Amino acid sequence: MQTLRQQTEEEHRGAEAALPLMQSDLDQAAYVDCLRRWYGVIAAWEEQACLSAPVWLQPLLIARSRRPLLALDLAWFGVQAPQVRVTLPPLRDLPSLLGAMYVLEGSTLGGQIIARHVETALPLTPGHGDSFFRGHGSQTGPLWKEFCEMLTTHVPDDQQDNVIASAKRMFTTVSFWMQEKSVVDGS
Repeated sequence: MQTLRQQTEEEHRGAEAALPLMQSDLDQAAYVDCLRRWYGVIAAWEEQACLSAPVWLQPLLIARSRRPLLALDLAWFGVQAPQVRVTLPPLRDLPSLLGAMYVLEGSTLGGQIIARHVETALPLTPGHGDSFFRGHGSQTGPLWKEFCEMLTTHVPDDQQDNVIASAKRMFTTVSFWMQEKSVVDGS
């Protein structure tokens, strides 16, 4: 895990920088736009991951679904979930699936910090407009540990480079999508 974190640090920072969520002047329009963009990522991920995952992993993916939380948040602001989906990097095998999953599971940890910030900045109350970032709530830490164990158990050492490459591609995809103009203006 330490190698994965170190090898993807630059792409991780790039994805974080593409999100306006921690800015002190965050407004509702920027926040809702970010929710719409996340919806495109999460919807594509959940669809593609379920098609690519081995049978044993599918219940874990279903239990970790966050698309309904994004739909709730968007509805809170009176916005429909967008139909636009991100084109994700291919998930050819278990290492590439778990590399992409590393990015999205990790976003649940950062989401806890983001939720507290947006509750103050906008203001929101927990679970009302920030359900996606609240995510798994008190289960976030245990679910992250479960994922880390799964990653180390199911990926042999000689496949770690594939996990790293996939995580880098997913971070880059998230970063690009969070800045893509067509999501906002429909062009």
